[in-house]
Amino acid sequence: MYAYFDSKEGLYLAYIRRAGGELLDRLVSARSRDASPGARLHARITEFLSFVQEHGDGWKVLFDEVGSSRPVADNVAALREQIADAIRAMVESGSGSAGGYAPPASDAIAHALVGAGESLANWWLDHPDAARDEVASWYYAVVHAVLAGPRGGPVSGR
Repeated sequence: MYAYFDSKEGLYLAYIRRAGGELLDRLVSARSRDASPGARLHARITEFLSFVQEHGDGWKVLFDEVGSSRPVADNVAALREQIADAIRAMVESGSGSAGGYAPPASDAIAHALVGAGESLANWWLDHPDAARDEVASWYYAVVHAVLAGPRGGPVSGR
């Protein structure tokens, strides 16, 4: 293994790059037969959870190791930022909600949703008895509520 990767850290970095690229590709290309924003959002959430289910051991290793090494932490942070960028675009366009949020709210909301997704994925891996579709529905409800904002729409000026 050391012939391909100089160290354990090198292996982690290669995994982050490969798996992170796959996750981003899957999130961007997730489709639903129903073209509504809500259906597209649900398809992306289901794809995210499918990825976590397929790569559960790797996901756990990364989150256990992320604080132990600066290059690993930096690469995971870069991946988070790429995912937040994709979510930020969705938030600004109003996909899945009554209307879009403008910066800086869109940036803050995107990061909050990424953190919520990571936390839910970690919880789910510790509770494998919960069905993926059920967990997807819970996360969809959270994301939809956040995007809809108070009384069904974004709050401007806050």
